[in-house]
Amino acid sequence: FRSHQSTTRTLLPAAEASAMPLASAAAMGRAVGRRQAAGALSRLLQPRGCTRQAGLRPLPAPACSRSAASTSAAGSEPLWRGVRSTEFSGNLEFKDGKSETFPVFQLMDAEGKLRSGASLPFSVDEGVKMLETMVRSKAYDDVLLVMQRQGRISFYCTNYGEEATSVGSAAALQGQDMIWPQYRELGMFLWRGLTAQEIADQNIGNEGDRSKGRNLQVHYCMLEKNVQTVHAVLGTHVPQAPGAGYAYKIAKEDRVSVAYFGDGAASEGDALTALNFASVYGAQTLFIVRNNGYSISTGVEDQYGGDGIAARGPAFGIPTIRVDGNDLAAVYTATAAARKKSIEEKTPVLLELMTYRVGDHTTSDDSSAYRREDPEQVKAYRDVGPIPRMRKFLESQGKWDAEKEKALETAFKAEMLQAMKNGETKKKPPLREMFTDVYTELPWHLEEQAAYAEKHCREYSADYNMDKFRGLDGPAPAVNQSLLASGPRKVPKKPTGPEQETTMVNAINDALSIALESDKRSVLFGEDVGFGGVFRCSVGLREKFGADRVMNAPVAEQAIAGFAVGLSVAGYTAIAEMQFADYIFPAFDQIVNEIAKYRYRNAGGGAGNIVFRSPCSAVGHGSMYHSQSVESYFAHCPGLKIVIPRGPRQAKGLLLSAIRDEDPVLFFEPKVLYRAKIEGPDGMVPAGDYELPLGQAEVVREGKDITLLGWGSQVGRLQAAADRAAKEGISCEVIDLQTIIPWDVDTVEASVKKTGRLVIAHEAPSTNGFGAEISAKIQERCFLHLEAPIQRVCGFDTHFPYAWEEFYVPSPARVLAAIKESISY
Repeated sequence: FRSHQSTTRTLLPAAEASAMPLASAAAMGRAVGRRQAAGALSRLLQPRGCTRQAGLRPLPAPACSRSAASTSAAGSEPLWRGVRSTEFSGNLEFKDGKSETFPVFQLMDAEGKLRSGASLPFSVDEGVKMLETMVRSKAYDDVLLVMQRQGRISFYCTNYGEEATSVGSAAALQGQDMIWPQYRELGMFLWRGLTAQEIADQNIGNEGDRSKGRNLQVHYCMLEKNVQTVHAVLGTHVPQAPGAGYAYKIAKEDRVSVAYFGDGAASEGDALTALNFASVYGAQTLFIVRNNGYSISTGVEDQYGGDGIAARGPAFGIPTIRVDGNDLAAVYTATAAARKKSIEEKTPVLLELMTYRVGDHTTSDDSSAYRREDPEQVKAYRDVGPIPRMRKFLESQGKWDAEKEKALETAFKAEMLQAMKNGETKKKPPLREMFTDVYTELPWHLEEQAAYAEKHCREYSADYNMDKFRGLDGPAPAVNQSLLASGPRKVPKKPTGPEQETTMVNAINDALSIALESDKRSVLFGEDVGFGGVFRCSVGLREKFGADRVMNAPVAEQAIAGFAVGLSVAGYTAIAEMQFADYIFPAFDQIVNEIAKYRYRNAGGGAGNIVFRSPCSAVGHGSMYHSQSVESYFAHCPGLKIVIPRGPRQAKGLLLSAIRDEDPVLFFEPKVLYRAKIEGPDGMVPAGDYELPLGQAEVVREGKDITLLGWGSQVGRLQAAADRAAKEGISCEVIDLQTIIPWDVDTVEASVKKTGRLVIAHEAPSTNGFGAEISAKIQERCFLHLEAPIQRVCGFDTHFPYAWEEFYVPSPARVLAAIKESISY
């Protein structure tokens, strides 16, 4: 395994290198896999996308530790932090990584013969079991491909020619290891016990499907066997694996987290940030890359310019190996060694498995239109694939023959055909399952929508395939009216004990301290968090709870979010900080496509216990990149809760609730309030541990003429406008929404039915701001009670300006103008 963590290398011509002592040569790790097969066949079968260069060998240099600062050539004084050595030179030299290549680790050649000195890493009987699993994978692929062509399933993705990458690696792992698959790991699923019936049910999407018919074909899941659901979005699972790997590290567990992905996904920023995070945190993580030459139609020649994927590992200080992915024995050996190394040395490991995608990308693809290889070359790749290779070896051992293989293929195909027939007799899941698992419990708006869907489809039954779904053959189920009520289902005890006046930043620090103290499996991390954060919200927490639980994060928001998923899946509570709400957008994919959907696609098992803290909104001098209110971007996405406090008391109680909530929560903190002196009850914060309920609005001032609704720092402006309105004889009721999703519609509805008027104010731009959703819903519920059109006082539909902030922000004067307009309507 190469990592470049402990060595710097100077390249010498082969003639000079040959004069090195034997021990030094052995230390270079070239003993295995250096020899290249001769002849035209070997040239054809050289892995695509990696560079071969003869005549150069690496010369080890003196080791230096991962954390060591660089020193001058004389070794006198540290020069620069973050690099391992300094070698001064007068030569203007640019390095491009082309001077060193990775050998391909191989134990069994294409003819099924063990290399000289190599031995089988498992028993012959175990090898038989592995080959049987590969044959099963191919047989299932054959049947399911036909099923798609017959229109019995809509889509399929085969694994032809790549069976060893998943079977060999899965066999080398332990059952407790957590696996994050992509979509070409059928062999791994079979090794872990996925049955033909489960495969058929998933591809059909019937009520027997583990994910309740929610996922596209081949998106399998085995949570009870420590296998996460196949990820559709390329590469998004890769930064999640290090989060779990880090959890296993700090818990000192005999366990690794494993991410499978391909050469295409390796180009995603998620994959690169995952390597960096895993390296920085020493996460017990294996990155297993299948380099099969193609990402749909894009060949590796157009995918990257370096020496394959393996070359990236040493750049991140990660032990790395390139393996013949068609050699079952080599894949097994490398994976087992990588697992051992990862746990013993507390390090991630990168394995690049060189193989070839014999089949099309999916059934939606015709690879003959773009393949660079002609049919004869494709056939040559197929003939030296993992099944033919292992077949030859076992035949030489007297453990395999053509008759045995044919009988297995026939049995496996019959098994899958019968499973498909059984699956086609099953109904699709009940309609209500469309709404479950979005949150731990259905909030009021999903209960309302579920009741509507049940009623509507029965009234218009001729328009729907009613007979195909379970439970639609009778009357609509009775509606539990109590579940249609907004507000929290469980209300925490009111805080008691002494209170003290403090700032929001101190209240947040106190909440974080209580959360870390009360939950030993909670981890706080983010950019500059170890130092205390740029707003000092986490000051002193690293010293109090240790560097393992209060951590700085590399500057990569998508990886911060992905890392949080891994922590959560491993049973930890993730408290992540995004330094500014304006900078959360690199993590948007992780939050809306992964975290928000996690429980839903897993049908219950999800990445909850995640909270993202982020300073938001105007601060007086922030301009467009330090002032945004981003709540409406995320409010559109099911599965997330969104909270914005208005003062220190609310910040502490709501943050503790958010951290302990089973659903993922975005907790936006108006930074202008961090050190503002807030007088009255909102500034008085109970000293102990307390929670305030999520999903509950608060009437902060009662009135009778008009309702003013806002959240965060806008509540203070509403109160100021209400004071001015009172001088003109207008009685305003002021409501702090507090939770954007799920919002407390009942409290707002009751107020508007009393006052007949509503003004909604928020800093985000007007168009598609959350005020538009509130306005629509209140209009539906209160139309006959309204005395005037609902008014919205919002940020303008421009970017947040620096020079004109006082005009942009919904000021008390703008709110007052809206109040007067509504009253005089």
